[in-house]
Amino acid sequence: MSSLEDPVSRGVVRIGPAADGYDAGSADFWGSGFFVAPEWVVTCAHVVDKRVGAMEREPGGPVTVTTYDDERLDGEIAHVLAGHDLALVRVPGADFADCLWLSDRSASTPAEVELYGWAATLGAHGGEEFVSTTAVATGGRRGKALWLKSALVLPGCSGGPVIDTRYGSVVGVIKGKKQGDATLGRAEPITVLRTLGDETAGPGGSPWAEVVGAHDRHHLRRFEGRGDCWPRLHHRLALAQGRPHSFTPQSRTQLYGLFAEAEPPSGPGEVLHLVNGAMRRMLRSTQRIESNDPRTWREGAGLLRDPREGTEAAPAGQELEQEGVVLYAATVCLTLRARHGAAHAQKLRDWVHKAADALENEVIREEILEILAGGDREDDDDTTDKDIGAGPAPGLRGAHDDVLVVIEPEIYGTHPWRVQLLDPDGGTTTVRYDEEGVPRHGLEAAVRQGLSEALARADAGSYVAAVDFLLPRALFDEPVDEWRSRLPRADEPPSVHTLPIGRRRVVALRDQLRRRDGVTPEWNRGRRATDRGPLEAVPLCLDVPDRGHTAPAPEGEEAAYARLSVSTAGIAGASLPVYCASTATGRGSRVLTRAFHAGHVAVLCRRTGEDGHDDCAEFYRRAAQLVREAPTGSELRERVRVLRNLSAAPDQDGRTDHEAAWARHLVLIYDPPHRPALPDEPLHAPPL
Repeated sequence: MSSLEDPVSRGVVRIGPAADGYDAGSADFWGSGFFVAPEWVVTCAHVVDKRVGAMEREPGGPVTVTTYDDERLDGEIAHVLAGHDLALVRVPGADFADCLWLSDRSASTPAEVELYGWAATLGAHGGEEFVSTTAVATGGRRGKALWLKSALVLPGCSGGPVIDTRYGSVVGVIKGKKQGDATLGRAEPITVLRTLGDETAGPGGSPWAEVVGAHDRHHLRRFEGRGDCWPRLHHRLALAQGRPHSFTPQSRTQLYGLFAEAEPPSGPGEVLHLVNGAMRRMLRSTQRIESNDPRTWREGAGLLRDPREGTEAAPAGQELEQEGVVLYAATVCLTLRARHGAAHAQKLRDWVHKAADALENEVIREEILEILAGGDREDDDDTTDKDIGAGPAPGLRGAHDDVLVVIEPEIYGTHPWRVQLLDPDGGTTTVRYDEEGVPRHGLEAAVRQGLSEALARADAGSYVAAVDFLLPRALFDEPVDEWRSRLPRADEPPSVHTLPIGRRRVVALRDQLRRRDGVTPEWNRGRRATDRGPLEAVPLCLDVPDRGHTAPAPEGEEAAYARLSVSTAGIAGASLPVYCASTATGRGSRVLTRAFHAGHVAVLCRRTGEDGHDDCAEFYRRAAQLVREAPTGSELRERVRVLRNLSAAPDQDGRTDHEAAWARHLVLIYDPPHRPALPDEPLHAPPL
């Protein structure tokens, strides 16, 4: 008998219909589930699928939950993640439940695991039996399925837990693929539940954050009592396996209980920002953790405490896990104090201070105490009022990740693409990609999921990530600022996440052709001047008449290059070319190349072609005013975002604000001055 079987069995339940007379011998046994927090049971969506259809018409469809001791409890389906075959069942009043311990990070595979559930037994009397089996789990990264090697799962076990035997934690939920009388082993990683309620999460956090908070408070209460509990079991497991960790089960349980009392993070980006900040402070390197999707403070600590995951940056050796976690907890404490004041995070601060005093590493200990002291100084200066939430927490100010969408030139009718996180040093991490690509008309839909994931990881605290599009010149007319990272739904209230990205975020274009020249002296000179300011508008094409593009003798490209080169040679400020038509094709495209050669890093233009408009005089006048009023290139980006909102907002008569109408199709081409050139080679279609 496994040392885990007895504590696991107390938390694994049977799920069936809420019909009168349901009992252990009923033929209407649907499958298994397990308590993850008081009143909360995780199971598979297909286990309760007989109620899912009804739930769409009648929210809170009833089920019956039966414990190991045959106690029947009334439950209701609270949430369904049908795309991942997972569901949450609420069991009101089940405060007494024995809850399993949830892993605080993605599954580290391959790993030895044990599977538990209830199986329908054969024979004259039928019934269900609690069963277990062992397996080796593989996969499970980035939300992919866990495959359970050498495991045949009996019918009824779907919805039961997959336990990592090394750490005694739930890493997955059993599901299966039918084969004869048995089921091949497969599981959904427990981390998939992090995305539950993403689109409807309110200020208090997602439903999953609520469940995880209840989970950690439950285990802290059990640990503070005298009986056996999961943290004590974890301590025995570590001793038996000869792997005592410096971040002990006792410290972990106490810290996670404190995290459970705090306001949840704003999203995975905020957690990753603090985790990677702790990594930089601790290892004095640029190592980063990118491939996770943490939604709670505890999951950030999990990324730092377990160094096994070889595909990610992690502290080198178990001896640094305590230092890493305490350093991270100090930055979380500082973030919470910045939002709500010292009293809100006092217990967490006390824990960090005590844990830091016990560290043997003097350098890291002093750094942690300095972080805490910095927060204290901010409090003494009365700077912890509501306004402090408008920026990064004290002591954590610095650059954040942005998002880069790379769309390659058309190859055989399709555009390969990739969505990347762009770090402050110019490095990139690919979130999603498609090397075969899609036609132009399908680009927004194809990119949407990757864009949503990348933005969730880049947004941190009060920081709203910018989006740059690295495009071939032919796509400069694509209205990428009107793309949406999530589509609005008719049955849901409006959400900030469904706004066109260019209205909420800074959006600018980059040019694929420009990459061929690399970093030139002209480009360096131009980007320094644009970063420093002031800015002054100059015409991209000198000879465009006030009422259109009908000049009988256009300015030659060499003449344009000479003129634009002179405009970047001064040291008092930066000139910024403006053009009242498109730079995707024609003369605008040809002269744009010359502007880049001359060292210009930003251009204002429009998506409209040279024909069909006669408002060039107004465009130049207003664009020149916009450029003059923006002290730097970074400020110009934000002012363009504001203009996009004003030009899209109708007045009482349904017309667009006349003062902003000129900016209706405004395009900002901009290589941020703090970004180095991108060395990536373009994607290529696989050979036929």
